[in-house]
Amino acid sequence: MRRSALVLGCVMFIGLAAWAGDPAHYLHADPALARLLRAMALIKGMIAIAAAGAVFWRLGRPVSMATAASYLLGIWVISGSSMLIWQLSYIVAAAALFHVAALTLLVVSWREG
Repeated sequence: MRRSALVLGCVMFIGLAAWAGDPAHYLHADPALARLLRAMALIKGMIAIAAAGAVFWRLGRPVSMATAASYLLGIWVISGSSMLIWQLSYIVAAAALFHVAALTLLVVSWREG
C-alpha cells in the first residue's frame, strides 16, 4: 500500500510539475543557461531516483505512520521539484523545496535509526 502510494505520488507530482510551465521562452532567451539548468535538473533527478529507491526499500519493512508520511512527502516533493527545474519554472522555489525535502529525508532516516 505505501509502496504504491510512493510510485503514484511521484508520478502525480512529476505530472503536475510538467504541466506547470512551458520552457520554450527560456530555451530561446538564453540557451546556455537553459542547458546548464537542465543538466542540474538531470542531476537532481538522479538523486531523486536513488532516494526513491531507498525509500521504496525502506517502506517494505514495518515503519510508523508518521515516518512513512515524512518519507512519502519528501520523495514526492523531490520528484516534483526536479521536474519544475527541468521545465525551467519557479526555479528558485523548486531548488529550495528540493533541498528542504532532501534534508527532511536525511533527518527522518537519521532519527529513525
